[in-house]
Amino acid sequence: MLVLINLDTAAQRRGVMTRQIDACGCAFERVGIDLRCVRETEVDAQIQRCFAGLRFHRKALSNAEIGCWLSHLSAWRRLLQEPSALSATIIEDDLTLAPGFAHAVRALEHRSSLDVIYLGTSSRNISQRRRSVINGLDVHEPLGVIYNTWGYNITRAYAARFFAGKPGRIDLPIDHFLGGRGGKHGPSIGVLQPAVVHEDPMLAAASQIGPHTHRWDRSRLFQEARRRLLASPVSGMYYALYRYL
Repeated sequence: MLVLINLDTAAQRRGVMTRQIDACGCAFERVGIDLRCVRETEVDAQIQRCFAGLRFHRKALSNAEIGCWLSHLSAWRRLLQEPSALSATIIEDDLTLAPGFAHAVRALEHRSSLDVIYLGTSSRNISQRRRSVINGLDVHEPLGVIYNTWGYNITRAYAARFFAGKPGRIDLPIDHFLGGRGGKHGPSIGVLQPAVVHEDPMLAAASQIGPHTHRWDRSRLFQEARRRLLASPVSGMYYALYRYL
């Protein structure tokens, strides 16, 4: 199962992703819940309609970030509604798909180890020594938090455990929660290498969340500085350490 996170208003992104996915020969479904410009009462109503019982820290998370959560959770629920599916691959709509994408999606359909496997990330704190082979794919252990939800494969077992566990009030963006800061309700994670999804520099620069959140680390200035640092020789030298960890 492949699910694309894409808002109804994001037609350009949808077109770019649809062409890439079709070229891979993959079938997909689309979900997207947009709470960026709605009243607070409507946000509460949408949460109750979609996932009654879940609570979000309204001062820590913006409406846009709650909408992002609900979009991903809707994809997880689709996985649980498909009796034969053991996992689902979830991708966002600002990506470039690498040639190995379709193979990775198929290879990860039937697996039991690790709750979430990232298909690509800007985070580079990934061990080159601590790895396992899952259905022929190299999956590495991250040493720290992974901060992207560009694309990942999630197991049915984890989705069911998340909904059954009632994590209480959610106060982190979904990328922080999944990437290692979710505590007892967070997943076990691995990172596929080589990556099969990459951030599209043009689409990603036009953030759909950044203008609608008060978090400083979502600002365009911070994100641009982060990209420059990751591409710099200093970053390369620092993360070379992970070859030996």
